[in-house]
Amino acid sequence: MLRLAGVADSGDDCIDDGVVRALSLFDSMKNLGMDAGNGYCVPVSDLPMPVIRYDAHGQWRYMNSAAQAMLGDASGGACASYAESGLLSPNALQQYGDAIREVADTGVARELELSFDGLPEAQRQHYLVQFVSDPVQDSPAGVLAIYFDITARKRVEAKLRERESFLESLLDTIPIPVFSKDREGRYLHLNRAFEEFLGVPKQRFVGKTVFETSPQALAQTYFAKDEELFVKGGIQRYEFKVQNAKQAVRDVEFSKAVFHDDQGRQAGLIGAILDITERKQAEFEQRAQYEKILLLNRSLEAKALELSDARAQLITVLHTIPDMVWLKSTTGILLLCNQSFEQFVGKSKVEILGRTDYVVFDAELADYFRERDKAAIEAMHVCVDEEWVVAPATGERTLLETRRLPVFDAAGAVAGVLGVARDMTERHRFDERLARREREFRTLVENSPDTVARYGRDFRRLYVNPTFASLTRGGANALLGKSPSEFPGGRATVLYERQLGEVFATASDREFELSWEAADGRQLTHLLRLTPELGANGTVETVLAVGRDISELHASRAKIHRMAYFDALTALPNRVLFNERLREALTSSTDARFAAVMMIDMDRFKGVNDTLGHAVGDELLREAACRLLDCVRAGDTVARFGGDEFAILLPEVSDHGILEQISEMIIKRLDEPFLLDGREVFISCSIGIALYPTDSTDAKDLLRYADSAMYQAKRSGRRGFRFYTKDMTIEATARLLLESELRRAIDQGEFELHYQPQVLLQGAEVIGSEALLRWKRPGEGFVRPGQFIPLAEETGLIVELGRWVLREACRAAAEWNTDGSVRHKVSINLSARQFQSRDLVLVVKEILEETGCRPQWLEFEITESLLLAENDSVMSALLAFEDMGLSIAIDDFGTGYSALSYLTRFPIDTLKIDRTFIQRVTSDRRHAELVKAILSIARCLGQRVVAEGVETIEQAAFLDAHGCEVAQGFLYSKPLRQSEIASLPRYLSVACGGQS
Repeated sequence: MLRLAGVADSGDDCIDDGVVRALSLFDSMKNLGMDAGNGYCVPVSDLPMPVIRYDAHGQWRYMNSAAQAMLGDASGGACASYAESGLLSPNALQQYGDAIREVADTGVARELELSFDGLPEAQRQHYLVQFVSDPVQDSPAGVLAIYFDITARKRVEAKLRERESFLESLLDTIPIPVFSKDREGRYLHLNRAFEEFLGVPKQRFVGKTVFETSPQALAQTYFAKDEELFVKGGIQRYEFKVQNAKQAVRDVEFSKAVFHDDQGRQAGLIGAILDITERKQAEFEQRAQYEKILLLNRSLEAKALELSDARAQLITVLHTIPDMVWLKSTTGILLLCNQSFEQFVGKSKVEILGRTDYVVFDAELADYFRERDKAAIEAMHVCVDEEWVVAPATGERTLLETRRLPVFDAAGAVAGVLGVARDMTERHRFDERLARREREFRTLVENSPDTVARYGRDFRRLYVNPTFASLTRGGANALLGKSPSEFPGGRATVLYERQLGEVFATASDREFELSWEAADGRQLTHLLRLTPELGANGTVETVLAVGRDISELHASRAKIHRMAYFDALTALPNRVLFNERLREALTSSTDARFAAVMMIDMDRFKGVNDTLGHAVGDELLREAACRLLDCVRAGDTVARFGGDEFAILLPEVSDHGILEQISEMIIKRLDEPFLLDGREVFISCSIGIALYPTDSTDAKDLLRYADSAMYQAKRSGRRGFRFYTKDMTIEATARLLLESELRRAIDQGEFELHYQPQVLLQGAEVIGSEALLRWKRPGEGFVRPGQFIPLAEETGLIVELGRWVLREACRAAAEWNTDGSVRHKVSINLSARQFQSRDLVLVVKEILEETGCRPQWLEFEITESLLLAENDSVMSALLAFEDMGLSIAIDDFGTGYSALSYLTRFPIDTLKIDRTFIQRVTSDRRHAELVKAILSIARCLGQRVVAEGVETIEQAAFLDAHGCEVAQGFLYSKPLRQSEIASLPRYLSVACGGQS
């Protein structure tokens, strides 16, 4: 904006340098005592813009040639004395006259947009008229009306409105609901279809965000989708359910895209809503039809699955059964055989496959086999034969029970013959005994999923069922005739045989659980029931063992135990198990030795977790757990309590030196880089140690004391360890009490704001102040900010306090700037915790609107550490503040991790040099050079510099000499209450080092 001589800000950028020169010329002529009648009419007449002088009653006294031309052309050559009434409507003429009289009465400049609305629309001219008081010596005060032609601008605006109306009409013709939002999420435009679909007028949406128009949960979903679009770009499509104007829930598809401004920045988004309810219904019906088809095919799939399972089982059986199995083509070539077949023939698979019977067997036997194969093919079904043959491998006569089955290809044609042969030689000798056993156990074997075995008095197995056999290596052959200790053996079989002996001795049932390893390596658990079988004389002849698989139940019990006592992420003991072991250690501790509890907290873990993600954070915790285990002794317990907090129990410690060595080793190991997700990550740790019985004999107290010592280590600079002392309990109790008092103080309104003036070094003019939070405890006076502000940061109370500070400071700024005189800017400190709240920008907007405070009256102060976090939400908030007109300052510049790149990346307006540099600027050359360097950098970047803690005239002189503009400190004033700031003079005296 341009500031006219002796006039308030015009508020319009259309006034150019020529206008300023013209007004300066008027001021110069008035200073020379020229009146409006003669002294300056000649230079005014040469000005290009129309100028008319009126007296205090609104009668014109002079006009230059440009004004005469303007009024003459507009009125068609009519007399200028009557031009205004002919060119202006009564209402406009009334406003024009009121403006002249108001400026004449108050002396305060005014401006007015004026249209010659008394003329037809096509002939109208538009002007911005600046009314300026014109006091002249020896003459009554007058008013100058200076006209600036804005006709072209008005016509452009009309064209823009016409174009906007056209676009709005075009959107209203589209039958699909269409909407647009700006970058902050406020609705810009809604077409008629949008209104009709939702049954809500557009006025309910325009200018508002989804949080003002929709329920919180729904608004959060919309907001998240919008932010995702701004991040990813492109076209965003997703389906949703929406209630339309008829209260019916409809399926819709949102389509959205980002639009940009003329500088290529994201300006907002435009979206359309497509009702897809009918399409979804059609899809549902189509899916229903598809489900019917699936249902029809399901039986076929089940059959296919059965065939697949059967094939897999057949292959398994092929390689495990003792029977001979082979497959031949229709031409008699051997295609497949199992190990039993190889043993019968006495040749390897390589020598057998791909050859005919005439190569493998002698001619007579080959002819016999060939005839049987042809008979099976001709019969087209299974053919069973018993045949005595001479085994080629042994030369002995062997009785074979052979089954031959034609094999068909996909077309149904015979592709070969499958044969299975069993050696029945020994079978003849045991037929009768086997038949009896088969009758006894057939039902049990074929129907029971439990394991079944019969034991003799020597504990050897007389029988096992297939379920039992399938679970052991070697199957039934490996089990029968052997005792449990012989096969499978192991410690569990000792218990088994002892239970068997008890049953044989007492003739009573036994039931117990037994864990053992199956053939596939699985660890199984069975519930075994042993039942005695009595002979004719009443003695126990055999014992029947029936086992039920309870492996899943056993695993569930073990899992529950692990969940109850171990950390799922690191497999370390959890807090519960640690406490149990701690109590046991305290109970068994001897007088010669003591026990120790260590609490370990990883520094900077949260930054790693937030930056690299929870998966990397979990891997870091697992690796840290392994390193901790490497640092402790065999009998020590390392536990994870949760988050990044670990604990160590050392039950038998002889001296402090051992604890110091272990602590130093832990710090050293955790200092070593962690290779996570392809990058090196560095952390450190803080350790607190409490001793039994030195510090306490109570387990809970030891944990609490170790925790206090750990926090003391963190506050002492981290990467260290501390032993507990009683002073820590006193300090912790004081902090807890202070926190309680702090919460009460917020509820009781014990806080107030003081303001320390900020002045221009040249002239000591007050241009603003910094708002400083003060806590006045009833009956105790003020609490130092260094005591309660860090605690408020730690507990999160700073967010609520910061909102109160912002509201009070805005009210003060509004009060001090309402009269429109010299602007008083208020600086407000923002905490990093406030930026963690996503609604910070919204809170600032609400408070500005609530208090009537303008953004240009405020400056937010932030710390360098906030910028170092490189958080997108911080950049987003700062850019939003910049768009609102708020200025941003870096507080205590130079004391933190300064990085010059942040001065260009972030919208920084002001650098505040910390008082530690200012206090030694006249006594320490290095401090002086550093301050000069900061001033030079700020000057190059166009940033303002405020020097804090200025206490001497020499310091002020140094800063002024090297280009610093603004100072703040006790040299000018101490922090004052709001009422004292209101009565503060505009210019301060520094002679007394304070308020004048």
